[in-house]
Amino acid sequence: MKRLKTALLIIIGLITLTIITVTITFSLLGRDFLVIDGNPEPSEALIVLSGGADRLEKAADLYQEGVADTVILSNANEPSTTKQRAMELGIDGEDIVEETQADSTFENAAYTKDIMVEEELNSAVIITSDFHTRRTKMTFHSMFQGTNIELSYAVSDSSFSTEGSMNERDQQIAFREYVKLTGYWFRLLLV
Repeated sequence: MKRLKTALLIIIGLITLTIITVTITFSLLGRDFLVIDGNPEPSEALIVLSGGADRLEKAADLYQEGVADTVILSNANEPSTTKQRAMELGIDGEDIVEETQADSTFENAAYTKDIMVEEELNSAVIITSDFHTRRTKMTFHSMFQGTNIELSYAVSDSSFSTEGSMNERDQQIAFREYVKLTGYWFRLLLV
């Protein structure tokens, strides 16, 4: 019984410490820390992360510009990243590879890495929303380490703003991203 109480106290302490750390980090770094400028390089593939229609639209623009010939839709079951929607935006169906298992950014990276290796693709542009770029880059960099696959990033716009006063939605997005960023940092230490 004493060990159980000790374990519970440790868990509660760690949760409290994490919340305090996230709050202090958010206060010091602010919301603009979450956003990394995109620098899409010509590549063999575009990897589109689910989570917003703006991401697939950005991929279609890059595809039309000739940045890459293959489009990998990660979590292609989500309405905003379906093959049908990609084709409606002008992406040739034969150039689309669907990944249907991912439920998180970590899994997006793991499953698309497997596809890249299997398809012998050596470079990719990762496409995500502006507020999601810091965590995406950290995750993909860690997961693709040792593969010699070159990655660059493209940022799709969203309603998230790094300027002016924060509205309630920006506060929720920023806080949620900082919590996830902290959790992913710990998780990636174990990979």
